[in-house]
Amino acid sequence: MAWFSYFLLSVPEAFLLLAVSFALFGISISKEIKSMVIFSFLYGGITFSLSIIMQSSLKPLLTFIIFSLLVAYFFRFKLISGIIIGLISFIFLFTFEILMVPLFMQLFSLSVEQIISTPWLRIAAGLFTLHLPMLLLLLFFKLSNLKIKLPLLTSASHRP
Repeated sequence: MAWFSYFLLSVPEAFLLLAVSFALFGISISKEIKSMVIFSFLYGGITFSLSIIMQSSLKPLLTFIIFSLLVAYFFRFKLISGIIIGLISFIFLFTFEILMVPLFMQLFSLSVEQIISTPWLRIAAGLFTLHLPMLLLLLFFKLSNLKIKLPLLTSASHRP
């Protein structure tokens, strides 16, 4: 993977995954923006590094565990709350990848090999298949004021 993929794919992906889950659960994004940016650069760096050194079926599980632990640590949630936020984030991630990657490949007559072998195609695919849908979902959650209240994610579990 090209080094600039870190800034154009990994960091925005981490931020959007976190922001969508926070919006869905009614956690203030504006109050946590500094921590979210730091989280995004750290988690983005970890996923970028794992993409370079690890190409196995364990990588998604490992990134999910790291994401959940970092959410719990950075935002002072209980571990179970970090796991719930991580699970929801990864459900959105996998759903959009499963639905949008074939559409992207069909629209532009591309193969998986072409996308993987070309850094700019990989970035374009990431923007089209994940970043744009996640941004639209975030806007939908914010504009519709749709929030899911879970007992584990109430203010009592978010320590000051």
